[in-house]
Amino acid sequence: MRVTLLHNRSAGSEDHAEDEIEASIRRAGHEIVDLVSKLDDLLAALSKRRPDLIVIAGGDGTVSRAASALAGRHVPLAILPLGTANNTALTLGVKGSMDALVAGWACGTHRRFDLATVVEGDELAPFSEAVGWGIFPDVMAETEDMDSPEEREDTLERDRLLFRASIERAKPVHYEIDVDGQTIAGEYLLVEVVNIPYIGPRLELSPSSNPSDGRFELVLAGESERTALVELAGSGTIAEGVRLPTRRATHVAVRSTARRYHLDGKLIELSRSPSEWIVTIEPAVVEYLLQA
Repeated sequence: MRVTLLHNRSAGSEDHAEDEIEASIRRAGHEIVDLVSKLDDLLAALSKRRPDLIVIAGGDGTVSRAASALAGRHVPLAILPLGTANNTALTLGVKGSMDALVAGWACGTHRRFDLATVVEGDELAPFSEAVGWGIFPDVMAETEDMDSPEEREDTLERDRLLFRASIERAKPVHYEIDVDGQTIAGEYLLVEVVNIPYIGPRLELSPSSNPSDGRFELVLAGESERTALVELAGSGTIAEGVRLPTRRATHVAVRSTARRYHLDGKLIELSRSPSEWIVTIEPAVVEYLLQA
């Protein structure tokens, strides 16, 4: 196959050399027609020639930005997970050595992947993992200026500890939410609209989420769910039989005085209180090639 490679050299622990990735792809018999490190350069390359496959070598941030930018282009994407959490790769079952992943493309399977769009004020933005308010953006704000440990597992552990500390001190905030035409209101520690099961430091917030079913999940956690969130922070999962209040939907409107939210791995802070955020689903607009 003719491959365009997007490689984020700063992903994860940075223990992956570009020449090793290129060598692995070429050993499997593929031709690298373009090698880029920035999304803008990728889009420019695609305007000149269309590859058979776009390979994204990086972490969740690189994967989500690339998927959002490439939606509807009808070129399959493949992930070489080089980040810290690798939540999208984990959701899709992309795991194993680099050589095994690359070799598996030849007889791999294709899977359609939904994206979602959030509108806030005059801003419209797609996302592939989650948009949310409350605890997660608070933790992201706390870690924004921190240096990450050298080891991936150390970073995950640090972020989970910060998540737990945030849960323990957080105060519920009032939200009014429309879910496919039905309005609910309440005081919540966490409000997340999720497309995949995992979020943040590899926390399985919504085990039933399927990014290929044409719907997303609205996950809510109030005071009565604080203990479950603490458990999630500690183990990465919630005990069997325990589930956070979750609703499947295709259209959600969130109204709150919150001035901080996250869009996938991007923290957004507002100088004003918006009236609402509107989230809608875009089914099957991305296609991933998965190893056999």
